Amino acid sequence: MRTTALLGLAIGFGLATAALAQPAGTSSAATTTASDPDRIICHDNPAPTGTRLGGSRECHTARQWDAMRQQDQQTLNSMQLKGMDTRPPGG
Repeated sequence: MRTTALLGLAIGFGLATAALAQPAGTSSAATTTASDPDRIICHDNPAPTGTRLGGSRECHTARQWDAMRQQDQQTLNSMQLKGMDTRPPGG
């Protein structure tokens, strides 16, 4: 059961990275502006289900988004490793 869940997570991460990969046909000017770590990137967050209020918008630099993404990845990895280290009671 655990291996099926881990396999599902691995496949999900693989699909997510493939979706985020940059297409091969981009120009060098677009790549230069896209690689600027201080450019501002805004993401629209959808409104929670069941509310009539609008969603929110979160803006950070590319460097900050990368730092948050790395922190999330480290947290996920530590949670997965901690789950694998626990032993069943009495064992």
